[in-house]
Amino acid sequence: MLNRCLLGITLLLTSSVTAQVSGDVSDLQAGLVAKWDELMPMLLDDPLALPKPADGMKLGDFAVSFMLRLEGYPGGDHALDFLWMTVDESFFLRFDAPPERGLLFRREWNPTIIPAPSFDAAKAWQHVVVNIKRDVRQPLSGLWTNGVEVQAWREAPGTIELKKAEFLLPGVLKRGQIANLRLYNRALTRPEILELAAMAPMTGLKPKLEPFTGSMKLMTEEVVAVLGGTEAVAMMEEGTMEALMLTQFPGSRVKVRSLAWEADTVFRQDRPMNFGGLKQQLVRSGSTAAMLMFGRQECLERGEAGLAEFRAALEKLVTLCAEVTPRLVLLEPPSFEGELSKHNATLKKYAALMAEVAKAHGALFAAQDGDLKPGSTRDGLTLTVAGAAQLGMRVAKLWGGDAKAPDERLRTLIGEKNGLWHRYWRPANWAFLHGDRTAQPSSRDHTDPTQRWFPGEVEQFKPLIEAKENELWKLANDLGGKLP
Repeated sequence: MLNRCLLGITLLLTSSVTAQVSGDVSDLQAGLVAKWDELMPMLLDDPLALPKPADGMKLGDFAVSFMLRLEGYPGGDHALDFLWMTVDESFFLRFDAPPERGLLFRREWNPTIIPAPSFDAAKAWQHVVVNIKRDVRQPLSGLWTNGVEVQAWREAPGTIELKKAEFLLPGVLKRGQIANLRLYNRALTRPEILELAAMAPMTGLKPKLEPFTGSMKLMTEEVVAVLGGTEAVAMMEEGTMEALMLTQFPGSRVKVRSLAWEADTVFRQDRPMNFGGLKQQLVRSGSTAAMLMFGRQECLERGEAGLAEFRAALEKLVTLCAEVTPRLVLLEPPSFEGELSKHNATLKKYAALMAEVAKAHGALFAAQDGDLKPGSTRDGLTLTVAGAAQLGMRVAKLWGGDAKAPDERLRTLIGEKNGLWHRYWRPANWAFLHGDRTAQPSSRDHTDPTQRWFPGEVEQFKPLIEAKENELWKLANDLGGKLP
């Protein structure tokens, strides 16, 4: 099944590759009709009435979003309802919990029952969105669970007039809670759905993260995101830096996530439509720390005249990252070679600005200890495999690591894990996954066009990544932090 997401429709990718955006803008206040962000038991004495200004409002496109946690599923043969939205004493949205895991969604204007694939809301909070986008030609309305579109269908044009509208938590289940309940008078984008899914109902219980002080000492379960352009991609693909990190902290179950993208600069990071911005990707990957590798391409593009612009853009980028975690590291870019070495004096000025920005934001700055060995690049700019390995060993001084070549078995496993992560995080046929071709038959089950097989299939990479990381951690622990 997994091979289907890599084959078949890849050739059609070129038709939508121009649909690029520099991040996706989310505005979760736009079109917000009503919200209840507190935790609510399923049995409430009073209905949740919509505000008076909403009375008489006509909904065409709209969305309902909420978090759900059950204490158990109902017994017997019948599904039990846990959330209704009523309009003038007749329901038009209804969610039921079946005797087995999952949920059912019903709507008055179309009595078809939309069953969501199984998930266990009795063990953890789950996020649910019904996203109505009316189009008679294409199935653009969908049911999303935990940021993944699992069902899609056509909704004919039309409107629903809100008269005495309210949400009901009928309490038939009597066991469970709902939080972050929201109604929008527009359809949501995927980045907005992901942002809502990341709004955990118990955010106050999250551990407070502390900035790095003096060195990059990693926590247990640390998730390190690596940001940057072509140099960062090369370093992550080669694997030495990650191998040295894992062997330095055996038993800590450290995860490294490459969010690097070829040609990224502080000025722009182009992404496919509906991919989501950097902050959202840091949250989505669970990052608790971030390493930023910028400055080299910016120096070539703008030279000494661009120093002020570079500082302003870097400040903005660091500030954005700090909204997710204060555990930040800025890496000095490696020097140029050959004909491009004439830019090294200017590159040092870029590095000096990076050091100043790092200090101002309480981040670490990792200076390069001299130039890389001759022949570390193919053209004075692009790192060779040997150059990427050297850079990875230079980075190891951040945590006091021994800059020696790592165990090759570990580096091989890292390559396999990063390959799985790449296929999960940025699959080649994105247009069919979440871009502008999601309504195409190739993106759906051929036996039931309402089934979005592709998003769910991509999610199957997550357990594969977890299994590969378990192999990595075991080998790193066996090595005991000792390098050959």
